[in-house]
Amino acid sequence: MGIFDSFVNKVKDDIPWKAGQEVSSGMSKGVSKVFNREKKEITKCPKCKAKITSDLKFCPKCGGKLIVSCPKCGKEYPIGTKFCTECGTVLK
Repeated sequence: MGIFDSFVNKVKDDIPWKAGQEVSSGMSKGVSKVFNREKKEITKCPKCKAKITSDLKFCPKCGGKLIVSCPKCGKEYPIGTKFCTECGTVLK
């Protein structure tokens, strides 16, 4: 029995299980926490107003730029941000 097998057995032993209930449902609480971290904020493109996620750099509908970079330090910000929080430079 290897390290992986002993880990799997320990994890299986830690999951509460009742007759008629799948083991995977006991694990769903931990899995849902991981998926919740990956949820992205929904926003609108400032150019075409299409619904987009906040992690995009360009709008998939119109190609509009959604990120502005600080000319001094290079940190990226969403379009509409006025000042760099790293160095205080005015963003255009």
